[in-house]
Amino acid sequence: MFMHMHNSMTYASEIFWGLWLFPLAALVYRSGFLPRFLTVWLAINGVAYLALSYAGLLQPGYSDIVAGLAFPCQLGEVAFALWILIKGAKPRPAIVLRAVAAER
Repeated sequence: MFMHMHNSMTYASEIFWGLWLFPLAALVYRSGFLPRFLTVWLAINGVAYLALSYAGLLQPGYSDIVAGLAFPCQLGEVAFALWILIKGAKPRPAIVLRAVAAER
């Protein structure tokens, strides 16, 4: 019983794992420091977590199929972390920074 409840709660927590990726993708898009493909990949990653949660909670028979399809999509978080770790954010030119400061 407790193992079944643990699996159900893992699927329920995947809802929140997926939902937080949408604001993160929006921040990556608006910042302009990171490439746009990371934004798309993070949003797809959020949808993949929601699909996994739906399949696990409401359609358990399809859980393995959805997990196999969603795995490449879930590498968006890994790509995001590695991009920040290895490449970092691209610096903005000083002219753009002065223009942004002047707007405030």
